[in-house]
Amino acid sequence: MAELPSNTPSIPPLHTLQTTPERTRTGQDGLLGLPPEIRDQIYELTAAKDRNTITMLSNHDCHKSEISASQPALSRVNHQLRAEALPTFYNTNLFLAEVSNREDLATAKRWLQAIGDLNVGCLRRVALCGWAKVPFGHMVTQRWVKVFLDLKEGTMEVEPHREGAEQHPHVAKAVDELKTDFREVVEARQGLECAYFDVESVASLMDAFHWMCMVC
Repeated sequence: MAELPSNTPSIPPLHTLQTTPERTRTGQDGLLGLPPEIRDQIYELTAAKDRNTITMLSNHDCHKSEISASQPALSRVNHQLRAEALPTFYNTNLFLAEVSNREDLATAKRWLQAIGDLNVGCLRRVALCGWAKVPFGHMVTQRWVKVFLDLKEGTMEVEPHREGAEQHPHVAKAVDELKTDFREVVEARQGLECAYFDVESVASLMDAFHWMCMVC
């Protein structure tokens, strides 16, 4: 039998061809193999939106600048990426809910139920908006109201009225009452073992805003 040339590479043993390094088999040489601080930066780049995030749309034409609140694709890769990416998604973006009518309120509350207490607890900025009914002589007209809630800081701000006009007195009074309700919820949460907001507490704020729109 002819001998192989001396420069022919030797064939590695079979058992070395069948053995895959543990790091490769578990996927640790990919995204999850990066340091946590690098992964956090990636999550911020992929989960943070450059525009408001909206949870529901009663009339899409009124919200052309808004985008879907669907969870980022990265969170659907595996359990670990989901657990790491979703807190950034919910903590970074502004989530808006138009809740002046019953249908939109129900949609918003279903969204809260769908994402669950864990993700609701990661929410930081929530905007509630809608049309508030106000008296106009013997008739009833409407005023657009929008408030911004910071669930981490426990603060509430009201969007200035268009063209710098003052709020209707009925709306101003109702907004003050809403601020009181929000402050009471914040104080109540501070007395609990888990101070984060949950589905029930955020839903109660949506109910309060909806009621404000109905009875102004």
